[in-house]
Amino acid sequence: MKRQTVLGSLPVLLMLSGCGEAGPECDSLDTRNAVVKVVSGDGNNALVNYAARHSSVVEARVNSASTEAEKLAVWEKARQGASYRLGDEISTNSRSKDQRAVTCSGVLSATVEDVTAQKQVEFEVEQAPDGTVSVSVRPFQF
Repeated sequence: MKRQTVLGSLPVLLMLSGCGEAGPECDSLDTRNAVVKVVSGDGNNALVNYAARHSSVVEARVNSASTEAEKLAVWEKARQGASYRLGDEISTNSRSKDQRAVTCSGVLSATVEDVTAQKQVEFEVEQAPDGTVSVSVRPFQF
């Protein structure tokens, strides 16, 4: 089975409203949303591909499609309709000495119809001196 690399280091920039904070946090709502946005925006997302390939609902729709174009459309619609969730437990793995960067991990779920696939995902949250925060997700294999 061929392994696919997912998610180059795609940064997402956030603006925080609070100044003078101790630094970026792994478990903020903005960070969580950014992680989900990075993964869901990846056109070659192995997590959602896995869920779609193992969904009996998607398989039934593909099997009832008569042309190759219709089958591809079923796959694409299933992928686009996926829902994502970053689990409740987010771990802080390390924090830089200057408190401006933190590495984190948590379980990300992708649901396509009747199948949910999960994968541990690692990400980094960095805060620039101007308060701008960027989130990047480390590539993972599934």
